[in-house]
Amino acid sequence: MSKVISFATQKGGSGKSTLALVLAAPLATEYGLRIAVLDCDYQQSIVKTREQVDATNFARLRETNPDAEYPYAIYPWQLSRIFDFIDNPEHNYDLIIIDMPGRADGDDVFNALTACDAVIVPLVSDYLDRASTAEFMTILEAIKKAADDAQIDFQYYGLPTKRVAGQREEKEMDDYIGGLGLSRFNSYLGHRKAYTRASTLYSLLNPAWSRYAGGTKDTSDEIRRVCEELIERLGLPDRRSSAAASASTTSTSAK
Repeated sequence: MSKVISFATQKGGSGKSTLALVLAAPLATEYGLRIAVLDCDYQQSIVKTREQVDATNFARLRETNPDAEYPYAIYPWQLSRIFDFIDNPEHNYDLIIIDMPGRADGDDVFNALTACDAVIVPLVSDYLDRASTAEFMTILEAIKKAADDAQIDFQYYGLPTKRVAGQREEKEMDDYIGGLGLSRFNSYLGHRKAYTRASTLYSLLNPAWSRYAGGTKDTSDEIRRVCEELIERLGLPDRRSSAAASASTTSTSAK
């Protein structure tokens, strides 16, 4: 059975699509997970990244390696058809990632959230983000209680993003979310330019692509911590050894 997660928020600009991009490629290439991303956001940022940004590099890669493939599947999808995809027995994925619209209203959003094993909410320390995010997570807490009563597995987690170490606002966010008793990841992603250059073709754990994107060892360490916490919390398989073996037999080169 596939695990289903969504990146969701009720305030635009929180970086949920970027978060999906940053994590999907390393989860596929480094940890060996079979992944599908359903781009349900109206802006279709993930679909556009593949079609408009990564297509040229992929064509070059195919010239030297005709067998090369993208590391995971991407589908432009409608929220109203979420269950058509999830319940399709032909979709043999370990993890289905849903990039939700930047809003939290309407039955289609509610139904899609309840289809998930876990909802990941970006936590940004800006004051306006903090208030709307806490409100959204309180809604998720109500969904969780209803799911628990129905003996349905449902989790939600805040994941700190765009984090700047030492800022007063970061501590205020931690204290605020903690005071409400809301769930959150221990790991986080900092405010790094490299994350805005995430690719659907190359992982930011790929040293060559990371250097091109402006990443550092701290970038890689952050991504690994988040990936491994996600795998642990969802009980996903960790196929690092097989993924490494596959990478060694498939020659790829980043820009």
